[in-house]
Amino acid sequence: MMQILADQRMKHEAIDLDDSDRRLLRAMQRDASLSQAELAEAAGVSPSLVSRRLSRLKEAGVLRAVVGLIDPVSAGLTCSAIIRIRLRDHSAANVKMFHDLIKRMNEVTLCVALTGEADYLVKVIARDLPHFQEIIQGKFLRCAAIAHLESSIVLEHLKDTTVLPID
Repeated sequence: MMQILADQRMKHEAIDLDDSDRRLLRAMQRDASLSQAELAEAAGVSPSLVSRRLSRLKEAGVLRAVVGLIDPVSAGLTCSAIIRIRLRDHSAANVKMFHDLIKRMNEVTLCVALTGEADYLVKVIARDLPHFQEIIQGKFLRCAAIAHLESSIVLEHLKDTTVLPID
């Protein structure tokens, strides 16, 4: 597992961001639908520079994607849960089996490897409680790589953001 983490870090080398890059990224995080002129004003650069800076930030992997954020409840997805998972062992086959499961599951919106008692923390978004139960019983509990699973239903989202502290 440590090799996987090291490989991920190597893929994302940090680049030097100047103040204009940071202002541009903050503006993009607030509203990626802003026009080139509005982004230029926010970043303090010319509109022609915005396109070049965005291309450079995309190439460097700083700007991964420009997406629309959907409110889950408004879209009929009323059940969120956090699941802590421990694998049977950390053999390459078990790790691959678990990773493949996660990649196939549209309901999983976050999966991170952890230190401590659990190996992974997974965030799942489901239509409702019966759908969540289907996900647990029909997908997670059928995965032979998983030794233990503990889930908690989210009662309230105090903070749920994609905005990073670009300072």
